[in-house]
Amino acid sequence: MTLDVLPPGRRAVVASVPDGVGLRRRLAGMGLTVGTEVQSVISRGRGPIVVAVRQTRLALGRGVAHHIGVEPMEEARGEGHRSS
Repeated sequence: MTLDVLPPGRRAVVASVPDGVGLRRRLAGMGLTVGTEVQSVISRGRGPIVVAVRQTRLALGRGVAHHIGVEPMEEARGEGHRSS
């Protein structure tokens, strides 16, 4: 899955970043490196997307976000915790 299709509110871990040295360096400077946890905040229509990364929010163009691979994290559902 790529970052541009991660639904708002979902969390994921960055699995891959583009190969271009300049773009990879720019993303690293913003905190987007492989293994970093991100959360999609806004992803509407055709405009930029907003993600939460390391206690900050970043706006990324969809073209850039399309080249960032992510692995969605399992959401805790609160199931299995029953009190007797």
